[in-house]
Amino acid sequence: MTGSFACAVAMAAALAVRDQPPEPGGFRRFVTDVARDYPHMISIDNAQWALVGSTATAAIASADQALREPTAQATPLALKPGATYGNLAFQLPLAVTWWIAGHAASSLRGADTGRDLVRAQISAMSWTYAVKYAVGRTRPNGDPRSFPSGHTSASFATATVLQAHYGWKIGAPAFGLAAYTAAERVMDEKHWASDVAFGAVVGMLSGHTVTRHLRSGGRITLGARALPGGGEVVAHVVR
Repeated sequence: MTGSFACAVAMAAALAVRDQPPEPGGFRRFVTDVARDYPHMISIDNAQWALVGSTATAAIASADQALREPTAQATPLALKPGATYGNLAFQLPLAVTWWIAGHAASSLRGADTGRDLVRAQISAMSWTYAVKYAVGRTRPNGDPRSFPSGHTSASFATATVLQAHYGWKIGAPAFGLAAYTAAERVMDEKHWASDVAFGAVVGMLSGHTVTRHLRSGGRITLGARALPGGGEVVAHVVR
């Protein structure tokens, strides 16, 4: 896990290109944004994605048992990259590191990406565990709280945020890692196929919600300040 985390740190620093100084957002505004993510999750903007995802999950659920038998193939303990990558203990530090690296590189884009990654992980984790405890489904291996898959929701949340900020050049590999994580969880009998399907839905909706400012362009506020011999108007984008 140490080597994987070091690679993630290096990737975060490399993508935090020096473009503009990061926006000075305080902890209070971050908490406010996180709180607003919950009502925004249940929105018209997300409704069509939620409907398609829920319909697909229901269809897959009817074939869970049939899919389990041909795919079940326990992975050796030392060879579970998906279990590591999708774990919140990996995803949350990755998000925080990306945020810090963006600020350190004086990159608005890098810092904003890291900030959205953290928000997406908080949202995905919250919704995933709320549903887990409400549904109480048993895993294929007999363990509790199977539906939905937390590893899958965390990894798809990250992929959605990275695609929104950097496009498919970064988004495609991230979604590939997320898909692998989901497949590994099924093959290792940690989850049913429908668990990972709905986990992907939760993750993508979480990532889509926290990056809504990229689609709206943010809110522009204007201010003025005095300068020797005159003054200037300053435009500031609040995301």
